[in-house]
Amino acid sequence: MEIQEITLPSSKRLVYVEIVRKRMKTCRLKVFPDQTIKLSTPKSAPVEWIRDFLEEKSGWIEAKWDKFSKTTGYAATAEIRNGMSIKLLGEDLIFSVAHCDKNVVYKEGKIIHVCSKDINNQDYLFALFEKWWRKESLLILSTEMEKLYPIIRKYEVAYPKIVLRKMKTLWGSCSVQRGIVTFNQYLVKAKPACIEYVVLHELVHFIYPNHSKQFYDFLSIHMPDWKERKKILDQDVVHGL
Repeated sequence: MEIQEITLPSSKRLVYVEIVRKRMKTCRLKVFPDQTIKLSTPKSAPVEWIRDFLEEKSGWIEAKWDKFSKTTGYAATAEIRNGMSIKLLGEDLIFSVAHCDKNVVYKEGKIIHVCSKDINNQDYLFALFEKWWRKESLLILSTEMEKLYPIIRKYEVAYPKIVLRKMKTLWGSCSVQRGIVTFNQYLVKAKPACIEYVVLHELVHFIYPNHSKQFYDFLSIHMPDWKERKKILDQDVVHGL
């Protein structure tokens, strides 16, 4: 494996870049959510040119690195390749990538099958997978919402609309006036009990918009162990979910 090291301009942090030489005319630099850095280059690219290129791009690399370091545990996966894993409902699932005539993603037991006409195009695989992931997320979160909504329905709260977003620092938020609950689309990586906590937390805001004593008293009545669930969720984030 060919590796180059560079020093990031602001933090002076030393990072390592994996150099992947391919039959290609241009180069492609990527920083992945797990903070892995890869540079794909033509096979004939001189080492000196690679060093100069990485030095020129060091500011961009640092910006991406810092962005992902603040969202550890929120991204779905760094790469979609055979044998790599991802969590769904707190369980590790394994990717199986295969060349197929049709583009399709489906789950079978603990295997996520990703079938594509172009298995070497990570951008394309991510687009396929993310479409499937959002569909699964919406199904899981809608089921939780339907289960917990009766708790607030008696207070004449209309059934909220669910919106999925990639959020850097939140698992969920709500707009009481618009009747919308927004969830981080990667929340479904967490354990079911933690997902249930986040859903109920947001629903209770339709009764108590602020984090008042009344809010937490109401939450505690309907979910006495919410603090333990939140602690588990916070710990999972620290360890990469």
